[in-house]
Amino acid sequence: MRLRLLNRSITRLYDAALRPYGVTIAQLNLLASIANLQPVPSGKLADLLSLEISTLSRNARVMESDGWLQIGLADRGNGRILSLTPAGERKLAELGPAWREAQQQAMDAVGADAAGSIRGAADEHLLEQVRGL
Repeated sequence: MRLRLLNRSITRLYDAALRPYGVTIAQLNLLASIANLQPVPSGKLADLLSLEISTLSRNARVMESDGWLQIGLADRGNGRILSLTPAGERKLAELGPAWREAQQQAMDAVGADAAGSIRGAADEHLLEQVRGL
């Protein structure tokens, strides 16, 4: 319960920093992840980020209507392929300073030792996710 409380508090901190840009931390996470993996199948991205495909699809459609993402059809099946548009790449670059400021505020809020422990645990989890794909 305490971890969920901390998660919500930190999410609010990031969302407040990104609000002037019309983006949430969830959208920034998707933009950055797609930028690193593009073109990326939506199912693979959902698995990697531990998201329900419906949540990813809903957020991707919003970002597509904002002009930040291109959602293409997979070669086979009914899957989707996600990639950033030039506007999405510009948006991601524009968000960098606000994200770095929020990152520092989050680190200050939890302390350097706890931030390091959280980062280590998150990196380990992400590595496990990547190995499972």
